[in-house]
Amino acid sequence: MEKVKKPHGRKHRRRRQRSLRQALYYCIPVCVVLAYMGTMAIGHGTNKLQYWYESNHMGVENARIWDDGYEILIDSNGVVHCSYVGKEEPGYDVSSQDPMQRIIYELISYMQVILIPLWILACVGLTVWIFYKRELEKPLRVLQDASEKIADNCLDFQMEPVKDNELGRLREGFEKMRAALYENNRTTWQQLEERKRLNAAFAHDMRTPITVLKGYGEMLERYVPEGRISQDKLMEILGMMNGQILRLESYTQKMSSIRKLEDLEPGPAPIPAAALREKLRGMCEILGEDISYSFDGEGTLCLDEALVLEVCENLVSNGLRYARQMLQVTVRVAEGELTAPEEEQDRILEVVVEDDGPGFGPEELRHATEPFYRGEGQMEQCHFGLGLYICRLICAKCGGSLALSNSVCGGRVTARFKIFSEKQKSR
Repeated sequence: MEKVKKPHGRKHRRRRQRSLRQALYYCIPVCVVLAYMGTMAIGHGTNKLQYWYESNHMGVENARIWDDGYEILIDSNGVVHCSYVGKEEPGYDVSSQDPMQRIIYELISYMQVILIPLWILACVGLTVWIFYKRELEKPLRVLQDASEKIADNCLDFQMEPVKDNELGRLREGFEKMRAALYENNRTTWQQLEERKRLNAAFAHDMRTPITVLKGYGEMLERYVPEGRISQDKLMEILGMMNGQILRLESYTQKMSSIRKLEDLEPGPAPIPAAALREKLRGMCEILGEDISYSFDGEGTLCLDEALVLEVCENLVSNGLRYARQMLQVTVRVAEGELTAPEEEQDRILEVVVEDDGPGFGPEELRHATEPFYRGEGQMEQCHFGLGLYICRLICAKCGGSLALSNSVCGGRVTARFKIFSEKQKSR
């Protein structure tokens, strides 16, 4: 295995943790050294150039002789040329043989005055540019890019690392702010989606009981004025309607007491199998006339009646939407898997709903129980794709399961509910 060469810790940390002030302190001596060296080079070079011009263009043998404030130049013919440098007025007039040469000579003399300040400015500018490129450019670019993304409400990114200095700590604070904003937005989005799902589930589940009550109301409206309904039948219907109203009230209380659909907790209670059989039968009679219904089970069943009825109503309503002529509802009590003590063998309530519709496609078999899934041809506004998801969730909460399959005639949905014992209920 190839070993990764690690930087020397102390030296590396010192370089990474160097502040902007320290980096600037490192740059200033470099600038001073460059300015000094350049000034010396400019001075030496201009002097050489001046001597060269005097020798080659002015015929001067001795370049400069200073005498009490005068600059004395002696040419090859022995002519003395003198210019005054220390007083306001020259002692005597001296000029070169050629005025143009003299002008050029004066310009060469002032080159130091011009070039040295320019070089110092260039050194300062170069130092500032190097300092910016090494210490400021990347952090400022990272902060600018991050601020633009945050302004565009784009928080799903991570800022590039920079040096561990003042700007690096500013970047860390910026990154913490971005991460906090991202987490808050994600939490808010999840809460909004959860609330949306709850509202849709609530509206979905209210539709079936309201349909049942509407059916009973239409029946009473039709037969009571004509006197075609007996007193016993009337009381039976009123009892059914009252049961649906109580169930709506119970369901509303449950939905209002939970923050998320997954927080739903079942409340198993003993119920005679015969009572459950009649309630399911009445539900099937109200929902559809062509529903074939059978119930196989005796004794007392300990389960959450409201949730069982909720699942059955959803499955029957969903089956009626796709059935052509026939819908079969089969309810039976079966033996489940063994628990630890053999005498406490689990029992399950199995509800099978079969229709003669088109059945489930391969994609629907995999995803039909997911929230808000709607297959092809399910684009009506009242269908939210929540029915089977709610049924699966309720079955799981009740210790059972929900399975989709295809029968010979069409689609089949099997819901299983765990029948709790008294010991399991107390736990």
